[in-house]
Amino acid sequence: MWIRALVACLVVWLAAAAPAVAQRTETMAFAPHVPNIVPRSVMVLRGPPPAQITGTLRLPPGTGRVPAVLILHGSGGVDGRGHMYGQALADAGIASLEIDMFTPRGVTQNNIDTARPRPTDALPDVFGALRAMAAHPRLDGGRLGVMGFSFGGILSTMVATAPVGGTYGPGSPAVRGVMPFYPPCYLFTEGEGPFAAMIGSRFPRMPMLMLVAGRDDYDADGGESCRRLLAAGGPEAQRNARLHIYPNATHAWEGVRTGSFFDRSAARGRGARVTIQRDPAATADSIARTVAFFREVLR
Repeated sequence: MWIRALVACLVVWLAAAAPAVAQRTETMAFAPHVPNIVPRSVMVLRGPPPAQITGTLRLPPGTGRVPAVLILHGSGGVDGRGHMYGQALADAGIASLEIDMFTPRGVTQNNIDTARPRPTDALPDVFGALRAMAAHPRLDGGRLGVMGFSFGGILSTMVATAPVGGTYGPGSPAVRGVMPFYPPCYLFTEGEGPFAAMIGSRFPRMPMLMLVAGRDDYDADGGESCRRLLAAGGPEAQRNARLHIYPNATHAWEGVRTGSFFDRSAARGRGARVTIQRDPAATADSIARTVAFFREVLR
């Protein structure tokens, strides 16, 4: 009897002492997807993309197939924001893949202003990544989302447009929801932005939650351009559109890098200094909204 009790106590002790199953990361490599024809409304690619793109896949504990979110970095490259959100998603049982769109193109901090690709040049990376995610044995190709910061926010917005969907979508897995973070929305407004031809009555073509800073120096209008952008689609499309503005936050409020810098794309393309300040309250809220949104659309 005492031996049985000792074994039972030992089992309980071992279970309590055993470390929790951790999230797992792995490197994922894939080829960009280039369609046969790219219409002018999507902008013709300036050249072939790199032969291979790599990214960091973060997997939640377990062995079953899980939903996944593609994370697209900002104009400064991979900088820690993706890790922050990816970890929160993994805690919620959602995998993430953050890809590096700059290093394979030879873009470094020394030449980033001149060598950085246009967002449209990185669309093959986005759809190549989605195809690779759908083929991964741990990821559910029927439950994929996309999110991105600044430069990646522009790409996330493009994914929700009909011309990009019609160009890159055939043969690619369907995207269930997109989250652009502080994209310069003026780039998509008629008469001003180079990507205005992408916006039509079907925008956004899937659920979208856009998070915007009220003190962003790119649109410099308190979020009004993003409000107009999300009201541009027809009634059915507008049911997909959600916008949240943090009135006192700056661009990239997560504060991975703080300070100010000059960007020729700021102030609606006139060029200006961009201020970045850390906002812990906006960061915590945006992480919570990200997890809640993707739990909803990828359920």
